[in-house]
Amino acid sequence: MANRRRKGIFTRIIEGPERSEDYARKTLPSNRWALGWDLFKTNLGKLVKINLLTVLFTFPLFLLIYFRDLLIKSQSFGSIFSRNIGIGYPAIPSTQMLGVSESIVFRSDMTIFVLLFILTFYIAIGIAGGFYVMRNLVWTEGVFVASDFWRGVKKNYGVVLKSSLLFVVMFAILILSKDLCDIQIATNSNLKWLFMIIKIVGIIVAVLVALVYLFNITLGVTYKLKLGALLRNSAILSLGLAPFNLFFGAFALLPFLTLLINTTSVFFALGIMLILLLSVSVFMLIWTNYSQWVFDEVVNDNVAGAKKYRGIHKKGEVKETEKFVYKKTVLTARPVKPITDTEVEIHALPESYSRADLIRLQESKNFMIEDSERYANEHAKDYEDKEAIESFMESEPKTVASKPKTQTKWQNPKKKGKK
Repeated sequence: MANRRRKGIFTRIIEGPERSEDYARKTLPSNRWALGWDLFKTNLGKLVKINLLTVLFTFPLFLLIYFRDLLIKSQSFGSIFSRNIGIGYPAIPSTQMLGVSESIVFRSDMTIFVLLFILTFYIAIGIAGGFYVMRNLVWTEGVFVASDFWRGVKKNYGVVLKSSLLFVVMFAILILSKDLCDIQIATNSNLKWLFMIIKIVGIIVAVLVALVYLFNITLGVTYKLKLGALLRNSAILSLGLAPFNLFFGAFALLPFLTLLINTTSVFFALGIMLILLLSVSVFMLIWTNYSQWVFDEVVNDNVAGAKKYRGIHKKGEVKETEKFVYKKTVLTARPVKPITDTEVEIHALPESYSRADLIRLQESKNFMIEDSERYANEHAKDYEDKEAIESFMESEPKTVASKPKTQTKWQNPKKKGKK
């Protein structure tokens, strides 16, 4: 109110500043960094629940990583370069052992990727549900972790499974090619430089494929796109924003950093606990929050009906008031005659009625239906007269004088005298 009374200084200190209409929106974080930190602080319990649900379905991936290390070590113990003649020297000349360890790694990786392809059908459940819940959390929508998780699985399992299977195949080709290059580098002294270049290029492509896969997941749970469109848009975003992608990808992997320390250390055990409770959800939070920033800056302006800056308040943002459009909806498609109409009345049956009274009642009903149809036809296009509607909306309400009731064709006059 413009004439609001100014309060005293002590009252203003106690009550605080008066809240404007957009006060609630201004309390939101103003950028994605602030939003991510705010979500981490205020939703720690939900992050733990999301992590537990996601790890329940993605734990085979971590088991395969651990199993790969055991497989390589077990094959190395029984290989020729681990045997000796009892005095510390190998029984086979070193020239015949070139590339043996690299071959063991190659065979182990082949086994791991075959198992990973099979287990992807199970792992995709956790990825689809976890990223869907995290998207809702970043949008600051009301999140019910369990129900939203299964809703995300139902809506996004198909696209996540297709993307994951394709990613496993492409990543297997790149990693196995790198292993073959290691074998050639160990055995071929003349072309080491060539295979080293191929190996470096393969590693770079593998990183880009991983970024494409991550964008493929976040695009898939945000927009309705076919697999071809998802791959194309993911590739464009991965290449066009490569420096930002690398930075936030590495930033999202920080919770897994302790796993690189010796497996017998306390830090490795701490890393296992973090994976079980928080690391996976923090990874999804960082990448989803970053992806939403990318979508706001690059994608949403080109998508009809897409909302920008969900979950944050952009300072200085002015929303244009949409122009009111008169549109004929289903509810107003058929004009209805006002209930104040006195031209039509239903014949009232007396306490003792005859067949003639029933006939007059039916005729009055038929007359009312015909009158309603006639009114609807006469006023069918009234909604197109914008000037009349605007003048009606701007005019002040007038008191309508009640008209004396006149006897109509179907009105039942009262009889004179006593019954």
